Amino acid sequence: MGQAVEYTDLGATVHRDGLLDGAAAELDGLYESLMSTADWFATRESVMPDGACLLDRPRHVLPFTIDGDTVEVLNRTFAIAPADAERACEALFRAVPQARRIHFDAMFPPGRLRLPTRRLETTDHMVVDLPAGTEAYRASLGKSTRQNLRLYENRLRRGYPDVHTEVMIPGDRGRELVDRFVSWKVDRFKELGRTTYWELEPDMAERFTELLRRRGEAHVTSAGGAEAAISFVFHVGGSAFALETAFAPAFEHCRLGFLAQYWVVCDAAERGAACVHLMWGTPTYKGRLGATPRPATMLSVFRHQGSRLWSLDEAACAAKARHPRAAERYEAARRAARRTAASAKRRAVSLMARR
Repeated sequence: MGQAVEYTDLGATVHRDGLLDGAAAELDGLYESLMSTADWFATRESVMPDGACLLDRPRHVLPFTIDGDTVEVLNRTFAIAPADAERACEALFRAVPQARRIHFDAMFPPGRLRLPTRRLETTDHMVVDLPAGTEAYRASLGKSTRQNLRLYENRLRRGYPDVHTEVMIPGDRGRELVDRFVSWKVDRFKELGRTTYWELEPDMAERFTELLRRRGEAHVTSAGGAEAAISFVFHVGGSAFALETAFAPAFEHCRLGFLAQYWVVCDAAERGAACVHLMWGTPTYKGRLGATPRPATMLSVFRHQGSRLWSLDEAACAAKARHPRAAERYEAARRAARRTAASAKRRAVSLMARR
């Protein structure tokens, strides 16, 4: 079994020899979260776990990496009770003596964790809880949303009577579809004066293609004899993850991006999924599709209060992330103070010269 230490009082075992195959196989069923799968760790995050903390009663598998004095629990967007998170952190602090902090993604109120913590970042994951069947889902939407969807679909079908969507396992077409998707995304963001993370991370397309090959499907909408929109969807247990959607710029007037995401949710409902994750950001239009926010807070969990002193730089970055306007005002005030001091110094030098 390699390096493993059991803590019977915690109901925990910590392995320090990577993520064992048997434990990796449990992840899908335990969490039904794409961001807590071995495939996600290996491709999108491009990390190999240094070990895993295994809990019993209830069962949890928590892969982690170690970087100096920091342990990073890799699971994201996953359900765990605060008391079980505490057990895991206590076990990791015992098993990794040099650890001063643990990075942990909590989808419960952070105040319920009875350990010293620092809140680094909170994101809202937009999730649609699905009723039974497509018709029930459509009926759950607001009246104006249903009217707008009919308007957009009718407009699209009048202009492109051949419009249709094919759900496919990409196979050898994976990289081709990803490259087309990225080109549409980049073009759209350039019009908005923004830069995509696909441009900031040059190897992202290759890593995403590998994730798609392992467990993804492509929803490809064609219109006018050409591909017009692509959504990449990943099913994990009863959950569907609509990870990415992009469309050809010529279809902006048809609101094809909104329609494509709506069709993904309808497809998931028809296939009996319990929920669809529309990921984070752009809550307004996702809310129209029935999504509600599920806050996730990245925490630094400390061995004791004194351990905070070893990561004051992290505290400063977290404060700036939480209060960007305050940080901007602080920087502006600091620059103004520097200018005032420099001006006073010049005046003093000038007066001294006159004397």
